[in-house]
Amino acid sequence: MLNFKKKIYKKNNFLSFKQFDEHEKIFLYYKNKLNNYLDKNNIKIKNKFELIDFLYDLPEYEKNFLSNLLGGYLNHELFFNNISFSKTNCFGEINKFINYSFNNYENFKYNFIKNFLEFNGWGWIVVNNQNLCILKTYENNNPMFSINLGGFNSVPIICIDLHEHSYFLDYLTNKKQYIENFLNSINWFEVENRLQNYFLNK
Repeated sequence: MLNFKKKIYKKNNFLSFKQFDEHEKIFLYYKNKLNNYLDKNNIKIKNKFELIDFLYDLPEYEKNFLSNLLGGYLNHELFFNNISFSKTNCFGEINKFINYSFNNYENFKYNFIKNFLEFNGWGWIVVNNQNLCILKTYENNNPMFSINLGGFNSVPIICIDLHEHSYFLDYLTNKKQYIENFLNSINWFEVENRLQNYFLNK
């Protein structure tokens, strides 16, 4: 059974409660569908990431079905966990890594917005070959998936949902403002923790 710690909403400059609530319902949909699949097939796991390896032994149709559910769950969890309702500043190793990979933080922001503004899907900052890279995935593909499943065999550090359902109530057609406000609402403690886990497990 997959569980997640429900994020407590606080008034903020990024998402209204209505937008947050509508988006979280989609997250819950994937969580419930994935748990139903695991129960129906009597699949016991200790760690959700075990399911990524489990995918590769499935028949093609079932592989695509489960990867969509798993990606929908993992991607939304990564997104909700890396947003904050109170501003935090970029610090630590992630700050050094951003400066190393993008020259400076302002250049990172510029490239983040430029790459994701016209895209409908999931936007990522990942670690690949000791560099931070900007990646995009369609539908519910996750960077941790293999290339034949729409992934990149990469470790996600920052995740932004770029589907219309994630911003339309608050931002209508102003997607740039949504992305800019996301950048001002990143939970840098969570992001730093992801990066430190990468260093520990590489």
